[in-house]
Amino acid sequence: MGRERKPQQQTLSLRISETLREYLEHARGVLSNGRGTSASMSEVAKMLLEQAKSNPLDDRLEVVDLLKNPTEALLGVRTKWEQQRGLSRAEWIVLARYLEVACEGVYPESQFPRPESFIGLLEAFLALLKIRAGESPDLDEYYLKKLQACAWADGRDSDVTRVSGVVQSLIRELRETESPVRPVLVGRTLHVALQDEKFSGAMAINEALMPFLPTFFRLATLGHWLKERRPVRPDRKASQVRDYALRTSVFPPVCGGEFQLSALLTSDGDLAMALEMTSRETVYPLGPFPQIREFATLLEQVSPGGIWKGAEFFGYTNACDSHAATRFYFRQRSNGIAFGFSPEEWKELRGIFRHALGSPEMVPILTELSMEYGAP
Repeated sequence: MGRERKPQQQTLSLRISETLREYLEHARGVLSNGRGTSASMSEVAKMLLEQAKSNPLDDRLEVVDLLKNPTEALLGVRTKWEQQRGLSRAEWIVLARYLEVACEGVYPESQFPRPESFIGLLEAFLALLKIRAGESPDLDEYYLKKLQACAWADGRDSDVTRVSGVVQSLIRELRETESPVRPVLVGRTLHVALQDEKFSGAMAINEALMPFLPTFFRLATLGHWLKERRPVRPDRKASQVRDYALRTSVFPPVCGGEFQLSALLTSDGDLAMALEMTSRETVYPLGPFPQIREFATLLEQVSPGGIWKGAEFFGYTNACDSHAATRFYFRQRSNGIAFGFSPEEWKELRGIFRHALGSPEMVPILTELSMEYGAP
């Protein structure tokens, strides 16, 4: 008997419209994301045709559509969450795409998520592993590579050759006080798992991940801000802006020493502040909300002899081996302007920001802004 011939692959040439070409180009960017590999236009077209044969309503096509307007997509997720409705698999993939950005950052010295946030994502990943349909050796190898690359997976009481063992080890490490572990690639593993693993359906994914939706959404909106530079907030029409402005007012200024801090809500519902420094004859503007939040964090965390680095500001002191700190400084990255303060003045600054941001009138506003901009 002769050898059985393998079927030859056929080449198909098509003329496509400019609109369809743009769609394929956008799909290439979406479908290539995750594992760090790029695909050609023909490979993307082939992938979509093959998926259409097995599943005409493939989630990947919905992801492409959602990412045409990611702000609207995340607003849709928030609406479903508030209405206690389940998400589509594509919506979970979009969330994972942006929380991946939040985990890895876009600045050389990004402020990464808190340990409890990483713990939540790792526990969500374990929940996904439990519901996948069968083993995926290639994907497991990818997960192991990413998770072991980002932290001290020590393997205590676990088999670190298995993905679940590595994840559980990372969770234990993160729960230790002052742990240096920062598994920044967990967002990437979640993104790939939701995109490439086989599950029984969206219902199973929702049952597994709904307990972690607050963490997913908070980090996804943070990633959206880092990548898109806009909050997850609906555009207001002119009439809505006028109505909103009528319901808001300028907050009473907070004073301390030579400083006065004024705050108001802008017409689009954001927060703006002005720090008046009398002896320096300067009024220093702060806003939008992420810049204000970072500045308040800087005031809390700059320590004598230390250097604090954020996306917007540097904080440092003049302490050295021979003498204690006598000046505290902040410098804005965008313009290089720096101001120095005595320890007493720094304490006064910290106090007025604590008072302003902790007032009962401000708390619900900050809660809403944290939903729109995300938080680590």
